[in-house]
Amino acid sequence: MWHGDVMTGKRLLDGTSIYQCTTEDDYSRGYGGYLSEHKDARIVVYALIDAVLRWKSIPTCFHYDNGSEAKCGIVKAFLKNLSDACSHKITMIPTLVRNPKGNGKKERGLKDDKRDFWKKNKSKDISYLRKKFEKYLHWRNYKKGHFALKGKPSITRLKENKKPVRKFTRKQLESLAKVKIGERIVRSGGVIFLSRRLIYVDKRLVGKKVELWETLRGLEVRLDNKLFDLISDYWIKKG
Repeated sequence: MWHGDVMTGKRLLDGTSIYQCTTEDDYSRGYGGYLSEHKDARIVVYALIDAVLRWKSIPTCFHYDNGSEAKCGIVKAFLKNLSDACSHKITMIPTLVRNPKGNGKKERGLKDDKRDFWKKNKSKDISYLRKKFEKYLHWRNYKKGHFALKGKPSITRLKENKKPVRKFTRKQLESLAKVKIGERIVRSGGVIFLSRRLIYVDKRLVGKKVELWETLRGLEVRLDNKLFDLISDYWIKKG
């Protein structure tokens, strides 16, 4: 079982925040994660991708805090597509409402992150913080000793855990994060109405029925099973 959660790592003076999403393996105590300026489904998917690449395995269950960023179609679709690719079922388990103790493992992990990473890194630059965060994740997996492992790092337990090796590239994993969210007739001017929003697409699509797909790159507009347009600012404006 993998456990996941998100927290605000740093609040900037302009009102924006930098969020951290991390995953933790129940058995090995392995650690993976991702930083983002946006708290949406992408941060959860990228944290999962980091864990898959880092541990070369996939979970049997994914236990996540009761947040809307994970209780959405694209995260569920990513887990489903990942399980199909490996012929290995993955069960999504959200923390029960008003039952935070159900995700106590991650609460303790986030407390450590505040002390060991965020208090030591005062930068406001997301690119710089991501580089430092990668080094921090390496430290947590390869250097930080655990009492239960008699002072050895979690990589010791990762090596003992004889799971099937799952070899993916980042591009392959990112391609698994996609979900069809609807179909629309494109109106005059290239307008689509979606969840109380006006979305403007290629005017050559006016009058045609298109499929709308959420992906990590944005909203894909497909016609006859082919990508016709990409709304790259979809996630930013969605929030």
